[in-house]
Amino acid sequence: MEKNNQFYLIKTINEIDTILEYSKDVKIETLIEKPVILDGIVFRMIQMSEHMNNITQEFKLAHPNIDWISIKGFRNRLVHNYGGVDLKFVYNAINEDIPNLKKELLELIS
Repeated sequence: MEKNNQFYLIKTINEIDTILEYSKDVKIETLIEKPVILDGIVFRMIQMSEHMNNITQEFKLAHPNIDWISIKGFRNRLVHNYGGVDLKFVYNAINEDIPNLKKELLELIS
């Protein structure tokens, strides 16, 4: 398969699906009590962000409804671990940002 924007969008959606599966019925306390769940979710978030980073600038400019800059910042916060992973940040992303992003990405590939 050619590694084009469509390829990376699909890879991103697959990562989102995995994140949503890992985080199903997970409360913020679970992320503290079971670090293996947190690690799995954070790893998939990083992968998701890396795939989105491979999308061309032209495509990003054509779809300004997606906050590409925040997604890159999101990745940097996770990877560079500025002050440690903020559980509220991760939890809010799981429950709000990522499901919304999935909807937006599905519209782009349909």
